[in-house]
Amino acid sequence: MPINAGYEYAEAQKKLNEAKTPQEKIKALENLLSVSPSHKGAEKLRLEIKTKISKLKEKQEKERAKKAGGFSLSIKKEGAAQIVLAGLTNSGKSTIIQRFTNAKPLIAEYEYTTKSPEIGIMDFNGIKLQLVELPAFFDGFYESEKGPTYFGIIRSADLIAIVLDGKRNCEQDLKQIENEFSKASIKLKKIKSADENAARCIVVVNKILTNFKCHYPVCWVDDFKDAIWRMLGLIYVYTKQPGKNKDYPPVALSNGGTVEDLASLVHKDFLKRFKFARVWGRSVRHSRSNVSISHKLDEGDVVEFHLK
Repeated sequence: MPINAGYEYAEAQKKLNEAKTPQEKIKALENLLSVSPSHKGAEKLRLEIKTKISKLKEKQEKERAKKAGGFSLSIKKEGAAQIVLAGLTNSGKSTIIQRFTNAKPLIAEYEYTTKSPEIGIMDFNGIKLQLVELPAFFDGFYESEKGPTYFGIIRSADLIAIVLDGKRNCEQDLKQIENEFSKASIKLKKIKSADENAARCIVVVNKILTNFKCHYPVCWVDDFKDAIWRMLGLIYVYTKQPGKNKDYPPVALSNGGTVEDLASLVHKDFLKRFKFARVWGRSVRHSRSNVSISHKLDEGDVVEFHLK
């Protein structure tokens, strides 16, 4: 399908071809993404541009890490999504990861108890989500020996959760954290922002909830699991075999995912042999309805595949 790109796209492509340094290429690619068509036929093109931007930025982080002393660390993604917990010392990051996952981090009254990333798996109605707690931020965190590496982890995450201690000055603490992200050239996505280059984030207020002005989505720690799930833009659906109960665990799909998306995740042959699907749930007017491969699914749907 043609992408029907206009004059602005052609000019942006020209600037990209002229770019020499990695920084120039990143800037040119971000500009190209901003002027690229947004219709369905251009989805593959936009994904390719985003992937190029991500790879260039990750390469930059690795190079900075080498210059800073050779520290390098990568964390393999597990589950349906990876969420990074970032915050100042004693903000409650370790308490969150202990409460919602299987991890057992060191929790103490003294500062900077987390010396290296803590990793845990959080269960959301059968869907596994990976939480990564980073060491506490401080002034100059990005310029520190391990800072570029930690921001490399942040950059590849699906969601950033900024943890604030409600007993402290939240606006001041948030500003300090924003400053470190700014040094790393990472834009945090504000409420109602349409900037596709910005990283998705949520502010989690721990301990005591205080009122403060915030440009990002905010949740109280007790609502952490539900808020994280909403921010990820995912839904979970179930599969079942004819004559049997629904399978467990469910499968995670992007919001707006279709029967085709589910089929491609379950088994590659399902797409080739697809005849129809039978669905129970909110996406159909009547339970046990027969639907086509392009049918959009809703959270909690149960899907039974029928093959040729």
